[in-house]
Amino acid sequence: MSIKWKNFITRSFISIVGITFISMGAALSEVMAMGLDPFTALNRGASSLLGVSLGDYQLIVNLISLIIIFYLERSLIGWGSVYNMIFIGYQIDFFNQLFTQLFQVENLSLLTRVLITIVAILVLSLGVAVYMDIQFGVSPYDAIAPLIVDKTGWEYTPVRIGQDVLVVITAYLLKGPVGISTVIIGFFAGPLIALFSDKISKPLIEQVTTTE
Repeated sequence: MSIKWKNFITRSFISIVGITFISMGAALSEVMAMGLDPFTALNRGASSLLGVSLGDYQLIVNLISLIIIFYLERSLIGWGSVYNMIFIGYQIDFFNQLFTQLFQVENLSLLTRVLITIVAILVLSLGVAVYMDIQFGVSPYDAIAPLIVDKTGWEYTPVRIGQDVLVVITAYLLKGPVGISTVIIGFFAGPLIALFSDKISKPLIEQVTTTE
């Protein structure tokens, strides 16, 4: 196997690990009835109204988004974008069923649910850091703001905030699982992601990729 293939497989594995952590954190938060991240909350609401699984709906939405973004700015898209498109919705459904069986949520106190949700947000944030730091392409949703910035010259932060606010409002109108986690993940998880990136993700990725 050539070095190029080793690098591809290593980066693919790390990218999928990051996506899996994101899915675990999102599903655990949803099971605790604390909400999902803005985009997944929107997709959960829409998929429930249409009577299809989150995995099927999110795959279709991400595929359409991916095609549009690839046409407009293909540099934003990589294999990690494809893995995200394929896996994340189905993984959230899988972990949702697993955690529902594992936890008897109706028997848990509010404090316990809050503490478990904090763990969920930490796991999700670590997953985002790993997924981003491997630099194997961004998710279709995360590519929207950079694409708008590239085409308009607007500042990234207000564009991304506007995007998330619009998605949260739409998710709420579609009766998606909007909760405290939606707000935290959508608007305040940045420092956590940066911390995990600096302290855990980047050092580990550098060590793994330099030992090939």
